[in-house]
Amino acid sequence: MQYFYTTRLGNTRFEMADGSLLCKDVPIARIGAQVYDESELPGIVGDEDGEIVVTRDADEVFRPETLASFEGMAFTLGHPKDMVNPGNWKEHAHGHIQNVRRGTGNQSDLMLGDIHIKTAEGIQKVMDGQDQISMGYDAEYEQQAPGQARQHTIIGNHCASVPNGRAGIRCSIGDSTFMTTKNQGWFSQLKRAIKTKDADSLADLVDNAPSELVEPSLDLARAVNITINPAQPLPQERELGGLTTDEEGGEGGGAMSIGELEKKVDALAVLVQQLINPASTSTTDSDLDEEDEKKKATTDAAYHQGVVARAELIMPGVKLPEGGKLAAFKRSTMDAAFRTPEGQALLAPLVGATPDFSKMPKATLDAVFVSASEIAKSRNAAPVTTSRAAFYDSSNKNSPAALNKAFAAHWKK
Repeated sequence: MQYFYTTRLGNTRFEMADGSLLCKDVPIARIGAQVYDESELPGIVGDEDGEIVVTRDADEVFRPETLASFEGMAFTLGHPKDMVNPGNWKEHAHGHIQNVRRGTGNQSDLMLGDIHIKTAEGIQKVMDGQDQISMGYDAEYEQQAPGQARQHTIIGNHCASVPNGRAGIRCSIGDSTFMTTKNQGWFSQLKRAIKTKDADSLADLVDNAPSELVEPSLDLARAVNITINPAQPLPQERELGGLTTDEEGGEGGGAMSIGELEKKVDALAVLVQQLINPASTSTTDSDLDEEDEKKKATTDAAYHQGVVARAELIMPGVKLPEGGKLAAFKRSTMDAAFRTPEGQALLAPLVGATPDFSKMPKATLDAVFVSASEIAKSRNAAPVTTSRAAFYDSSNKNSPAALNKAFAAHWKK
């Protein structure tokens, strides 16, 4: 379709003769999976997080009735409380969409449309960076399993400009230089992208992560290596004392039982075996993954050190062998960590109950690796409030008095 414009503002943005803004070839919807809250779909049962992954296939998204239903519909700023209709159209409409069709080539999974923005407020919002798209429509939903449903019989109502669309960054107006991925909500967006396997959104979130999440800091927690003499085995179920910054007193409350220690040792053994034998990790696109890691390490002198430090946060005590490859190291570290109770508690909210780190796409791998290390770091950074009096209390097994007594008993033998 041809349009007359006075000024070209970018590859897809044009100023029209009346001063309005035309945004051409905008991806407004896509096939695949999207995450809904259980409260949004009455009658559909969610997963343990109260969320539902809804899938819709090409036959539904691109059926003639669905495409035709979006033609000429209102362009809005955010979703109105009620569906747009003749009674509230003036209140919500800032333009309209037209030329709705299926994309071709690498956009064949997208619904495209041309957006005409007619109000000064709407133009300013989009130019300022609110350029992601979320479609408003009626549809039917069919439960397939707890937390999973299929969408069908889609009838369009409006096209909304939103800060963070459910469909991800692919459904957004082009030519934007505004950073919409901020610290606030970054983890929520990451979790949603992982759950829906949205590789494009994952790559964008990793590349545009908040600086405090990707800059290696000097205060990253260091692991304490403890060597236990096998000739002097400890009694079963006896607890090992030690310094800790975790004051919650419950899970991970300081002391570690022999059973927990053995699980950690087993996991470390698996990790060592994987590092010695790289064939046990994924070989799918492994060369490209390592090439990407090498490029990052070359352009950022601190990147290599940051990966090692983050791995140690996820799996305390892990070391990168000399000449080891970073992508494989990330995979094996998280795989070994997931075999421990602490690691599983850390990673499961991000990757689910049965992850396969060896086959995880690189973008997902990087996103989970950064997120898990930041969560672990924040837990390790919990403030220590032990008072001076409590430290010198003789009931404290780490107090000077208690330590002197233990040393004296040892040397007396």
